[in-house]
Amino acid sequence: MTTPSFDPLNDLETALLAAQTGEATIDALMERLKDSPVFLLLDRDPGPEDARDDDAQPLLLNNGQGEPVLAMFSAPERSISMTLAFPGYAFGVWVEFPMLLGLVAPGVGLVLNPGAVAGFEMPADAVVSLRAEVGA
Repeated sequence: MTTPSFDPLNDLETALLAAQTGEATIDALMERLKDSPVFLLLDRDPGPEDARDDDAQPLLLNNGQGEPVLAMFSAPERSISMTLAFPGYAFGVWVEFPMLLGLVAPGVGLVLNPGAVAGFEMPADAVVSLRAEVGA
């Protein structure tokens, strides 16, 4: 069986692959993530940046333990399979990762590129720790 390929589209994806292959540390990946935008799927059009719809809800999934995780993507192209699986989340927006940390509800983890070859999950307690670290 062959492993599907994952050609990096940006610096975050390059760092993600390097961490997954052992060429870089998880700490290096986290540093890159802290300086990166991530793409979120939303249930409605967020509107223009200067007049965002604050009622737009991002895609929340449940992980293997049934805990909620906020889906985020390293590029819009990585969200296509989730848009097909969850057609109610057909809109998207780029968000700076530190800002996203400040918006994540208590008890909610994060998942980068759910269902993709290259991705990872961050449990809710790690989100809290990272939020404190970046001052979000």
